Parts: sequence; C-alpha cells; structure tokens
Amino acid sequence: MNKKVGIAITVFAALMLICCLGFVFTLKSATAKITEVITRDQTFVATVLKATAKDWDEGEFSKYADSSFNSPARREETKKLFATLKKNLGVLVSLGEVTPGSKVLGSNNGASNGLFISLTAKAKFEKGDGIFTVVVKNVKEKMTVTAISLDPDKSSVNAGQASNNP
Repeated sequence: MNKKVGIAITVFAALMLICCLGFVFTLKSATAKITEVITRDQTFVATVLKATAKDWDEGEFSKYADSSFNSPARREETKKLFATLKKNLGVLVSLGEVTPGSKVLGSNNGASNGLFISLTAKAKFEKGDGIFTVVVKNVKEKMTVTAISLDPDKSSVNAGQASNNP
C-alpha cells in the first residue's frame, strides 16, 4: 500500500469517527429533550384530569384543550359526554400514575405541527374505574390536549371519547 493511500484512509476514518460521534451526541441531546417533554406532559395531564374529572366541567377542560375543541359544536359534544360520564361514573376519586405511550412528530406540508405524545392513567371514580388516554400536542413550550378518551371498567359504562378529529 502506498503512503498516500494510507494517509487518505486514515483521514477518511477520522472523518467518519467525527461524524459518528456528532450523531451520537445529537441523538443523546434529542433523547434528553424528549424525556424532558414527556415529564412535563405527565404533570400537565395529571393536572388536566384532576381539574376536569373532579366535576366533569367542560369549561375547565376547555382551558387545556386544543383550539379545535373550543368551537361551539365541539364544546357541546364534550359537555354532553362529560354529563354522561358524571352520571354513570361519578366524579374522580383518585388518579394513578400518568405513563407515556406513543410519540409522533406531526407535520403538515413539511411544516412542523409539534410533538404529539399519548399518555395513559388509571382512574378511580365514585361508581367504577377506568383508564384515561390523553394525546398532548407540544409546540415549543405550549401544551394542549388534542384527544381524550376514557375506557371504563366494562361493568360501569360504555367508553367515551372526545377528539379534534371530525
């Protein structure tokens, strides 16, 4: 092997090593940021669920909901759903740990719509138990609920859900 080829291979190997290390550091930083967002979302969801399900107040929920929930038609749907849940399950007695599920980076025509994280929490109500699933949209530091569902204990009530999807 001639000396020039050896130097070229060494330079190439050094550049590849630098690129790989850069990728590892970038990945580590991104992972830390996602972990930070998930932790913040867990606290946010616990706050939303406790505030909403203590009286099943649609007005309280609207403070945390994505703008698509706050149209008159959607608010009326949510109000009816919450009235049914209050009647069949009663108010929230206790909320279990909020745990993360899937994570999706949303985009529309190449523009970022934020990071969507699905979280679940077991809940105990006056008349039964259930599991909440909440999807939180994260855009910069702002969090909003884009979907919420409650899968109750089968003996309690039929499942109820609200979403920003028509």
